[in-house]
Amino acid sequence: MPVSTRHPLGVRPLGNNANTESDYFSEIMEMMRSDIIGEQGCHLTWPELRHLTKQELDLSWSVVKGRKVVFTELPSYYCAIVNLQGFLRYRLEDEAVAEDIFRDLLAVDARNICALGNLAVICYRDSRFAEHEEYLDRLRTEIARRDPLSRARSYYDRAHTIRHFEQDKRKFTYIPYIKKAIEISKNLTDREKSEWRFDYGLALYRKDTQLTVGKASVAILESGFRDASLCFHEVISNDGPVGYQALSWTFLGILLQNQPSRTFEVTLPAVTALHGLNAVGCFEQALELAPLHPIVLRRVGSEMTKLKQFDRARTLLEASLRQEQSWFAYRHRGLLNLSLYEHSGSKGDIGYLKEAEKDFKEALERKKVHADYSDLGYVMYLLGNRRAAVNQYSCAVKCPRDDFFNPAVTHRRWARCLRDMGEAKGARFQEEKSKEVEQALMQGAKRIGEKFIGHGAGCQGFECDLERFNYFSEDRRGFVNILSEEQHPLSPIGDPLSFLTKRHADYKYDFFISFSHIDHKWALLFFRKLEREVEIRGCIRYRDYECGGAISTNIMSSIRKSAKIVIIISPDSVTDQWCRFEVNHALAESLKRDYVCVIPIMLRPCNIPEQFELMTFIKCQDGQFTVDDWYRLAKGLRKKTNAT
Repeated sequence: MPVSTRHPLGVRPLGNNANTESDYFSEIMEMMRSDIIGEQGCHLTWPELRHLTKQELDLSWSVVKGRKVVFTELPSYYCAIVNLQGFLRYRLEDEAVAEDIFRDLLAVDARNICALGNLAVICYRDSRFAEHEEYLDRLRTEIARRDPLSRARSYYDRAHTIRHFEQDKRKFTYIPYIKKAIEISKNLTDREKSEWRFDYGLALYRKDTQLTVGKASVAILESGFRDASLCFHEVISNDGPVGYQALSWTFLGILLQNQPSRTFEVTLPAVTALHGLNAVGCFEQALELAPLHPIVLRRVGSEMTKLKQFDRARTLLEASLRQEQSWFAYRHRGLLNLSLYEHSGSKGDIGYLKEAEKDFKEALERKKVHADYSDLGYVMYLLGNRRAAVNQYSCAVKCPRDDFFNPAVTHRRWARCLRDMGEAKGARFQEEKSKEVEQALMQGAKRIGEKFIGHGAGCQGFECDLERFNYFSEDRRGFVNILSEEQHPLSPIGDPLSFLTKRHADYKYDFFISFSHIDHKWALLFFRKLEREVEIRGCIRYRDYECGGAISTNIMSSIRKSAKIVIIISPDSVTDQWCRFEVNHALAESLKRDYVCVIPIMLRPCNIPEQFELMTFIKCQDGQFTVDDWYRLAKGLRKKTNAT
């Protein structure tokens, strides 16, 4: 019998140069070049899915193999689940079944970008080049259509699949893809938008939980709570699928539970429909909408344990388990039994511990996560089996799935157990580890917060894509076209306009420009046009900041050295922490000068910041200026200051 030549991924190599996974992957990516699929790709080319282990694949298949979804009810979720099922069968070396799954999906959604891409890859890998070309032709046609619904589904699909494998880890690499789906579909009226909006809210909820565990600043937590709440409220308001509406009410309640001091009145003063509701009120709304929904039942049941409504918690969790024997329901029934033991007095009912032990073991049969190992170890400790408890704690710290749990708790439990065993040195070691983990969690929360609110950190290129804003790129009579600046070779990088004569001799720069990273592509073109046509010297972060200097120091120094400060206002700039910093320092600097130096420009409609309410500002129209406004702006920037 000949030796098998199957690739480690379960596919045949493509010639002599594709014997390693990296070479093989490169060859496939070359085949699926950018003019075919663009930045989207498909399951069999996405780099995030390359290094999954067989254990992860087997576990994922056990979770999704029996999942039933109706396309007409939840089309995006249906496509995402079916594509995931096909991907898993292919990676588990069941190629024929995988191909059938992808073909069946095309029978339901003939324009599904991911299914077409997956089948094109399969045929190419199998040297079925005629079929491969057929799928590529269909794919080219679909990509060329640029249909927002089809494209949004494909981005949602990628976000859903990556989240499936990241959901128990402290990762958020899928968020840009779900955001892209929302942005592409902004002009659609389809109820499918609720699926994408809900998933984005769910991602923000996960982020909120990580930031809460990591003790992030109040400002960051408040911002995250507001954004997640707005997502869930939009799902409820837009008459989305009943299940998503009920789950949105559920997660609104959980967000309130994460920080007891939270209220909708303070965080969302304009959303009066939520005012007066507490966590329990949100849960009641969810149960009224979907009293039999298994996810709603188990989610609300888990929160009732925290509220010490133990009887109701058990009723809800067991009702959910009768429909689906899920990991979540077993875990939280275990926590319920543990809580009942701890609340039953100094000599608690040991029967609760026995039930908790069974539940945590059932949960671990379905998914290996840090929290279940740790809680099972704690139950073992309470039952007097300290050696078994230590074993579970050891398993917990080796497990990378520690989402929604504070791993420092495990080390504190471990230390307590060792101390009872007479292992003082070991106990001290675990106490130190607990402090290290707490510090790491705080640093992790800081990084997450910075990534989501920083100066463009973590941007995948989607958020700042000019296409999403529908700016006019054509010349119009009576307007100045900023996007036409792309036709000129000049760039603000590298100080190419050093020949410019400054208009304001007392300052290094004629103007400083403040803008959100989301608006940076438009702002760069605007900046170039000002320097080229108005012939003034500007200051922009990409060119003029001191390398290695602190951002805050660069901002303050640049504002002081600039005669005028141009503030680009948009919905993103008013929520950007660095834009707020720039605005505050610009206004403080203006108080020291005896002339008007701050010029606000509204790029996209938004609530006018309080600081600018009494100022005259210029308003763009679809990313362009009227000729009169452009003349006023140029005149204001070139006008000499009193000091000069």
